[in-house]
Amino acid sequence: MVVMKKSTLSMADVLQEYDQLREGHVTAAAFWDVVVLTTSDAAQQQVYELAINNKLKLKELPTSARYHVIHDPPGAKIGSGGSTMYTLSKLIEVEPQWKTQKILLMHAGGSSQRLPSASVLGKAFTTIPIGNRIYTMFDVKLALLMPFAEKLPPGVFICCPDTFETFTFGNNTDWNFEKRRGFLALAHPSPMEIGTGHGVFVLSDRNSKLDTEVLTCSKVLQKPTKRMMRDEGAVLHPSEIPDSFRMSAATSQEWVFTDSNYFFDHSISHKLLQFFEENKPITGEICAYGDFLQPLGSEADDAYINNCKNIMTMSPGLLTIRRKVYDMLKGNPLNVIALKQSKFYHIGTLKEYIENFCSNDELREELGLSRFCYSAFASPSSTRVPHSFGEGASVLHSLITSTCSFSPCSVVEYCKFTADVTIQANCVISNCEYTGNGSCRPLLIPENTFMQTVPVFSPSGEPMYVTLVFGINDDMKAKVSSLPNVSSISYFDRSLTSVLKQPFTDLTDLFGHGNPYSLWHAKLFPLSANAQSSFLTALSSLHDLIAPSKRGLSANASSSRVMTPGCSNNNCITHLSNGSGPHLCKASAEPNTDGRNTPYKSTSNGSTNGSIVDVVSLNGSTNGGHDSTNGKLAAHNTCANHVVAVNGNGKVHPVLYSIADVIKYKDAKSMIDGRNELSVRIKDALLPDISK
Repeated sequence: MVVMKKSTLSMADVLQEYDQLREGHVTAAAFWDVVVLTTSDAAQQQVYELAINNKLKLKELPTSARYHVIHDPPGAKIGSGGSTMYTLSKLIEVEPQWKTQKILLMHAGGSSQRLPSASVLGKAFTTIPIGNRIYTMFDVKLALLMPFAEKLPPGVFICCPDTFETFTFGNNTDWNFEKRRGFLALAHPSPMEIGTGHGVFVLSDRNSKLDTEVLTCSKVLQKPTKRMMRDEGAVLHPSEIPDSFRMSAATSQEWVFTDSNYFFDHSISHKLLQFFEENKPITGEICAYGDFLQPLGSEADDAYINNCKNIMTMSPGLLTIRRKVYDMLKGNPLNVIALKQSKFYHIGTLKEYIENFCSNDELREELGLSRFCYSAFASPSSTRVPHSFGEGASVLHSLITSTCSFSPCSVVEYCKFTADVTIQANCVISNCEYTGNGSCRPLLIPENTFMQTVPVFSPSGEPMYVTLVFGINDDMKAKVSSLPNVSSISYFDRSLTSVLKQPFTDLTDLFGHGNPYSLWHAKLFPLSANAQSSFLTALSSLHDLIAPSKRGLSANASSSRVMTPGCSNNNCITHLSNGSGPHLCKASAEPNTDGRNTPYKSTSNGSTNGSIVDVVSLNGSTNGGHDSTNGKLAAHNTCANHVVAVNGNGKVHPVLYSIADVIKYKDAKSMIDGRNELSVRIKDALLPDISK
């Protein structure tokens, strides 16, 4: 049996002990009794359950805990606070001993619009480059919170999967919360600038000589101004700033204690459950941080209730329910663990994802991040990481050829590149496949590109693939109120309407009727019959978009070595039409799975030629191919590599998905199974320790 060390822990120690726990060597006392993930809806719940069951089957999660996934109720959004209360009401139905249990509640819902690589399987299951066993953000969070599970009484620990809090207890490892009641929050020293976007604690009776201490918080400030922090006495004395921070360039800044995760015992659980029963259904967005923590402490007041600047949606009755939450919780004490030797990392955007995994040396050292993590070379003769592998690149769970070239600040995960691929800087490439066919030259992925291939179902229910392509700087959340303003939506630093070389007859078709006008809902991506065809189509369209006059040119390779897939060779991509742009479907002449080599061709008037076409209705019914609601036909071409639709005039056009459609029609099981199969291939090919 392995027991948590009582001396100073490093994060590497904690991760090692978590690994031993996954192997069944630690008793349940060192871990949580129950782990709960919340999701936005039932569809996301199903994906999370698939992922958790898969990890349990592969012995990638501690089996000493019980795992539950609970989705928010349908209808109006209820926020993380409403979700906490609703989740507790459902949890007690399946955990009769909940009053004696230590429960970890992780709010993991949402579509991850700012981190689209996490949109399909969820941000909790984003892979982290640690060691030679699969680590997700879920795993890292479970591991890093283990020391708290050991020191806390029964209750509920609230956290989110997209943050890491690294720490050491330093010269005070004997703290505990056994004799205290109510709330206990983690606090981290942060520059005042960080405090303006987080909760800030006003603490008293601090001991500057202790690295870790449990203090009483008199007031919580939620996203305060700098002046407010100074006026309320939240700013730390220079002697309280840890030496490790003093050495940084930020020593001249003022520092405060900011929030992250927090805990409450089951006396608070009882109050929340009673409140929920008396006020359900919750109809407003209650924040588990702003609305649960601001009523706490001896100096708390209700001034924040009518301050709505941080509220996303003002629903009727929201202020009333916030007032009721305040009245329920006011007067309860708030204790804070001041973790003076700690750091807070957020991984919620593509930029943060790249920065933390590629160039954040502090996080790399603390967690032991690898640049070449559980990956292998396709050629057994390869014995080392290639010289063209950039120092700042990160390769996770991928099978590649040693002649691939990855530039700094590029992340490659779950890819199979057994033919040459050059990836320029500042890219995130996920779940993509290129095996080549012996005649195409190396491929180039331009800088500042996000690509992810996702298995999906077509409108008729057929298994297909879509490759999403966005710029790293694209704003998925930005939306406009009317069609004339669609031109202001940016795609790869260009106006969205300007990249549509063949304009939609009705721009509402670009977004789908009833959907917001945003990049998230723009139907830009064709369906393909296999992963490689989907990837090549997307990459060809990307080159058409960003550099039609410089195809194949690279800063790191000559034009004779690197070219895009849009070559004239019969083994490369063939265009459906003379136009170009990200929405155009391109057929591939590469062999089908049955060995045939039958490209789909189109004449200038859009009629089909030389292909076998199965016609089905757009709504998936089998009525001879006719959809009586709109007179359109959808054609699933069984010989080609793409799904096309045929309108009433016989004109062929590709069936296109937006990223919102991809999430709706995703085949999560196929994605998980595909990653498992790739991991087996990597394990078989894995070389001696090159992961460091």
